[in-house]
Amino acid sequence: MKNNIILACLVLGFALTTACESYDFEQEQYKNEVGLLSNSQMIYDRQVADLSKDTDTIYLVAALSGTRPSDQDFKVTLMRGDSLIKAYNKSNFDIETNRYARLLSERYYTIPSLEAVIPAGQMQVKIPVYLRNLGEISPDSIYFLDYQIDPLNTDVFNLKKKEVLLRIYKSNEFSTTRRNVYYNYTSSFVTLLDLNNPLVRRPTSTNQVFPLAGNSVRMMAGDENLGEYKTALNRINERSIVVTIGKQTAMNPLAREVTITPYKSLDVVQLTPFEMYDNTFLINIISTPDGRRTYYKEFRLHYKYRLKSTDPYREVKAVLRMEYSPRAELL
Repeated sequence: MKNNIILACLVLGFALTTACESYDFEQEQYKNEVGLLSNSQMIYDRQVADLSKDTDTIYLVAALSGTRPSDQDFKVTLMRGDSLIKAYNKSNFDIETNRYARLLSERYYTIPSLEAVIPAGQMQVKIPVYLRNLGEISPDSIYFLDYQIDPLNTDVFNLKKKEVLLRIYKSNEFSTTRRNVYYNYTSSFVTLLDLNNPLVRRPTSTNQVFPLAGNSVRMMAGDENLGEYKTALNRINERSIVVTIGKQTAMNPLAREVTITPYKSLDVVQLTPFEMYDNTFLINIISTPDGRRTYYKEFRLHYKYRLKSTDPYREVKAVLRMEYSPRAELL
């Protein structure tokens, strides 16, 4: 009986060895296929355009799968797509068409060539996308580029990675659309200029700040409430101000002059500087006795506004502050 078991094991081992020798593990494990770089939702959202530049560059990235580089070139050709953005809008917003993501207009970008080659020995190639005039697009809308692999002019590719939505984010020194940016109210006052019923409030909340152009941002006036962002468009248009950052002040090289204007229809008047509310943007460095430094970006504003022509003005003396790390911003 024991001998029979040993013989059966030898036969089984021989069969497995023969099967392994006839199966090409090399081809299965190291198969090279072209695919467009994206996350699990087929969105590539790791790049941010710098609004301070007239033209900035982001990339569509074609990558080669497999654990070993190929010993041959892989040709890649892209073409416009539209199926992914339709699926994205349907999945995320359903019938709320006013919230649909948009394809970025050709006015705002140029792709010199949709053809590229992943050279032998390398694992990816970057196709440059030159962005411009992004200050004209709303920070409240979602913008994508939708591109897919041209199957007739591309070497072996992965069907599951053939299309990508390239998310368009923008940023300046003061804010970004890639994440929510809030400045905290400190030492701030909102005064209702009504002789019959004067009222002073001290906002201690935050104000969400959005990048517009290279040197301007948008924020809610005073302590107006943005509310639910999904339904905030009318409130944004009626209650927002634009703060444009200008040249350095003569007294402090870390401070820059600002100009306050309405975003859309708000009645807003910039007032003369008053004490610390001197209409500047300041890099404020606060040092502790042991030499540690904390860095803040600050808007120091003085203005008045009203929502209706029949309303009394509200005077705003505000310091809006956000802590930041100079080293992190250099990364």
